[in-house]
Amino acid sequence: MAAPNVSPGSYIFRESSTLPQLILPLQQINDAIISMYNPKYPRVSILGCGWVGKPLAQHLSGAGYMVKGSRTTAEGVAEMNALGVQGCLVKLEEWQVIAEDTFWEADVLMIDVPPRMHRGPQVFANEMATLRDHLLQTAIRKVIFISSTAVYPNVNDIVDETSSLPADKSNGQALLDAEQIFLHAPGMDTVVIRFGGLAGYNRFPATQARLDEASGLNMPVNLIHRDDCIGIIAQVLQKDIWGETFNACASAHPLKYDYLSAVADWYGLHRPTRKDSEEASWKIISNNKLKEMLGYSFLYDDPLQFLDVHSKALVQKQGSEQA
Repeated sequence: MAAPNVSPGSYIFRESSTLPQLILPLQQINDAIISMYNPKYPRVSILGCGWVGKPLAQHLSGAGYMVKGSRTTAEGVAEMNALGVQGCLVKLEEWQVIAEDTFWEADVLMIDVPPRMHRGPQVFANEMATLRDHLLQTAIRKVIFISSTAVYPNVNDIVDETSSLPADKSNGQALLDAEQIFLHAPGMDTVVIRFGGLAGYNRFPATQARLDEASGLNMPVNLIHRDDCIGIIAQVLQKDIWGETFNACASAHPLKYDYLSAVADWYGLHRPTRKDSEEASWKIISNNKLKEMLGYSFLYDDPLQFLDVHSKALVQKQGSEQA
C-alpha cells in the first residue's frame, strides 16, 4: 500500500470524519476524566509514576480511588506524598521485587514500566515474569498493562489488534513478550493498552536541533495526548473490561512534516527540511476497537490540536501566577 501523495496540511488517513469543534478548557478536561469512578475497584496501585503515571495517580485520587504510586527513590516517594498520593518505594529487579507490603493491598495494579533495552533483550521479560510470580502471591487479580504501538512493524498499511506480524524493533518485541506474560497469567485478568507516541504539555520536539535532525517526514504520525491516556485508563476501570488489548492513539494521522511544522511555528523555530530522496516505511494505528468497545470519545482526536491545548494550559498557568 503506497503512501498517498498529499500536500502539506493534508491528512493521509482519518478514522472519524469529524473533529471536535471546540477545545475544552483544561478544568473541563480534568472534570471529565475524574468523574469516572467504579466502586468495585476502590484501591489502585500504580507501578511506575512517570510522565503518565504521576498525573494519573492524582486524577484517580481526585475521583475517589485510594491510590498508591511507586517510585524508586525516597525523594520520589516524598514527592508523591506531597501530591496527595500515598507514595511507596518499589524496586523491580530481574529476579526479585523489593516493595512495601502495603503497595500490594490493591484491587487493580497498573504497570507502566518501559523496557530499558541497553540491559539486554531478555531482561525486561524476566522482570515482568518475576513481577507476575510475585503478584500471584497477593490478592491482586486485575492488571492494566501499559504497552506501546511499537509492537507493530512498519508495513505501509493500517494495523489493528488482530495484526500478528513480528515487531521490527527490540523494544517492541520486549513489550509483546511482556504482554503475553500477563495475558496468560493463571487466574489474572489483564487489559493491555498500547499507547501511540506520547505528546502534550511539555512533551514536544521543541528544539531546533531535533527539528533539523528529523527524518521520515512523509510518514503519518500515531500520537496520543496525555489527557487521553488518563481518560482511557479511567474508562477501563469504569467499564470493567478485562482480557482485551486496545490500541490508543488519536484518530487523525497527519504527516510528520505537518506536525513538526506546527511545533516549529508555535515555538518560533525553523520548520524541518524535507529531503528529496527521503522514503520511509510507515504504519497507521487503528483505534476503532477502543472507541467501539470502551465507548471512549477522544478529547484531542487530532495531533495538530495538541498545541492548542498546550497554549491554553500556559495561559491558565500565567494567569494563576499573576493572580
